[in-house]
Amino acid sequence: MLSASSDCAEDDEFLTQVTSRLRERFDADLALAGRVHPRTRQLTIRCVEGMSTDQYLGATSAPDQGIGAQVVALGRHVMTVNRDTHARAGAGGTGLMDCHAGICSVLAVPLRLDGRVMFVLYLAWRPEKSVGAATTKAALSFVRQLESFAAQAAKTHGIDVPRRWNVDSRALLQIDSELMQLSLEVAATPARERVAAIRSLLEDSVLASMAGEEATTVALTRRELDVLGLVAEGLSNAETAERLVVSPETVKAYLRTIRSKLGVRNRTAAVAVARRSGLLR
Repeated sequence: MLSASSDCAEDDEFLTQVTSRLRERFDADLALAGRVHPRTRQLTIRCVEGMSTDQYLGATSAPDQGIGAQVVALGRHVMTVNRDTHARAGAGGTGLMDCHAGICSVLAVPLRLDGRVMFVLYLAWRPEKSVGAATTKAALSFVRQLESFAAQAAKTHGIDVPRRWNVDSRALLQIDSELMQLSLEVAATPARERVAAIRSLLEDSVLASMAGEEATTVALTRRELDVLGLVAEGLSNAETAERLVVSPETVKAYLRTIRSKLGVRNRTAAVAVARRSGLLR
């Protein structure tokens, strides 16, 4: 069994890969990743891409501080935009919008496993870059695919964190590594852009394949989807029962079956898996 320090090292390796690709794919000026403590829910920045100093590395935030904490509490992304780069606006305790880099837009996205927010990923841009709805949607889609990939890896290898998210794709990742090296060696901009496009296609294929594998294992009835949909809206068992005109015990029975089918332990995880699988929107 891996030690706690080894676990963190492997988490950091995973986060380094993710933040690097996020920053590159979405042309962000900065990309950061924070790890959420499973008990205290404190967020600690473990990886930073795009800065010459390590001023944010190791920074922490309390469960009620910054947009990182909002992401953990809400279980969804948070976008902050402030054209006044002199204004203070904390991002998970890191103060991204108050740094010398002149950041004005920050997108913070949760990365979940088994329904729990385990990491928070940040993308940050300077004022001269336009961050529209299309960029946000694409980034969220990428992270959702990554969640499915991590969930499949965890399920396959019996682990609790996505530390070995690439273990089933060694050949493809070796190709990606070769392409990355090639992009550093070529000087012509068009050639580098073609290499970057090939890397993104390769990455999308791997992630989509893993997401598809997870989705094919899930089969819920129409009634089960009705129950889970109401649960996803935040309704209690009693409220769900009233809405569907059934007894609370019937709702509990449906939820037991849903959890069993999805291979999770609680309703939050069931909602998360169903969303990743495309069963819920």
